[in-house]
Amino acid sequence: MQNVRHEPAWLWGPVALALLSLFTVAKYDLLAQYGAHFGVSKYSFATLGVPLLTVIAGVWLTRHWQWLLLAGTTGVLIASVESQAHFFSLRPGTSAIIDAVGAAGAVLIVLGALAVTRDAALAATVVVVPLLATLFLGLDWLNSRIVPPPVVFALAGLGVLGAVLAVHAVRTGRAPRSDRVSTRAAVAGTLAALLPLVLLGTGLLLLPYLVLPLARAGAGVAVLLCAVVLTLVLGRGAFLGTATAGVVLLAVSAPLNFGLYFSAGGVVVSAPAALVGLAAGIVAAWSGHEAAVGAGACAALAAIMGLVVDVTGQYVDLTQRGLGELIIVLGVLAMTCAVAAATPALADLRALPVALVPLLTGFLLGFRQLIQPWLAYEKSPTQFPEGYYVSVWVVLLVLAALALVAVRWGARVVRLPERPGSPAA
Repeated sequence: MQNVRHEPAWLWGPVALALLSLFTVAKYDLLAQYGAHFGVSKYSFATLGVPLLTVIAGVWLTRHWQWLLLAGTTGVLIASVESQAHFFSLRPGTSAIIDAVGAAGAVLIVLGALAVTRDAALAATVVVVPLLATLFLGLDWLNSRIVPPPVVFALAGLGVLGAVLAVHAVRTGRAPRSDRVSTRAAVAGTLAALLPLVLLGTGLLLLPYLVLPLARAGAGVAVLLCAVVLTLVLGRGAFLGTATAGVVLLAVSAPLNFGLYFSAGGVVVSAPAALVGLAAGIVAAWSGHEAAVGAGACAALAAIMGLVVDVTGQYVDLTQRGLGELIIVLGVLAMTCAVAAATPALADLRALPVALVPLLTGFLLGFRQLIQPWLAYEKSPTQFPEGYYVSVWVVLLVLAALALVAVRWGARVVRLPERPGSPAA
């Protein structure tokens, strides 16, 4: 396995503070319940264009990671204030732009934080925290998604404080600038930022046929093929790690939703379970056994999903609270371990921010769109009967476990070149 140098402990402070602001913005949604809705409106530039352009700019400016954090946390703060004050509630166009600024800020925070670290545990934390924010704040059915304004402002303010500390550390020489991403990675990241548009464009082309799940899934196939090609440009290690992380994140999404239902939809119950899973994943990353632990977590989730065949996620059973907490722990543990397992190869290729932001998002978009047309989010006679849903996710979890085993094996077999001047060096 590649040697990944550990960053100084001070990095955890400013990065952790910056990540707190993501809990006030629910637009950075990698675990959405629904597939893509193919349509263009007059606000599409804001909702799609602003985050897209931000990703491209961030990919090329990762050397200045501290300024990415500052710009990102400022954007999130602006969106957070509007979400509570509603200054532009009567102007939907302006409101959409501010929402997009918040989404773009979230992307910049993750890009900036990943640009400075080569530590598998910290990289996993950076990716998983936005997913936790999405789970706790971004799902419409979650009763506790309305957070008191003082909490929103406090979290957003702490995020800006973390970014300011990062800027101060670099300017005073206490922290080095990050390495630039390789030119190959920057080009791949620029093209990967366009993958949501590929999904939208393919869907519009197939619009007359979208009544058929196969046609709707075709949009997901198109995105997956593009993501595969762009990731292979970076190298075999990048493809294996990034694709595996995407599979795991997709596979644990349904179990996490079930776990939150079982926990009565309360952050007071589910947040400690999620933190336990995150902490266990960090420990696994530090010990170097993240692939094995992640595979075990996916296998355990598959067993649970197979045993609880009567669960459809349509009701809350308070007697199952312990089961819900266990599912949340295992799901977050699997996510953390998957990202940690991908980190060494991506860091050696100088492609960590690119692979774990636009490319990982591309894999998730593709996988999600490929699977969801057959699920009963919109009733259709061509979709799977509900009794098959659990079986689908059990298969996905088994595949995720096998993919993590492949990552562990691939880390021993694939030796990445480190010649001076080479793209991978």
